[in-house]
Amino acid sequence: MGPLKNRDFYLAQEVADEFGISKKTLLEWEKIGKISKPPKDWRGWRMYNDSHRGQVKRVIEQKKKMTAGGAR
Repeated sequence: MGPLKNRDFYLAQEVADEFGISKKTLLEWEKIGKISKPPKDWRGWRMYNDSHRGQVKRVIEQKKKMTAGGAR
């Protein structure tokens, strides 16, 4: 899936799909502090914003650098 349209918030599955990761991975990164915890709506659904999406992108980029660095 490609980049999401600019909105105020995004659901966990939408963010996971955008970056090609599982929702479980996204929630794990949140749990261990790799990304900040998003606020939740009245239903308890996480509401990720553009800042959270940027954090996910940075985590993925760091993982790629580590993988590339280790392959030498």
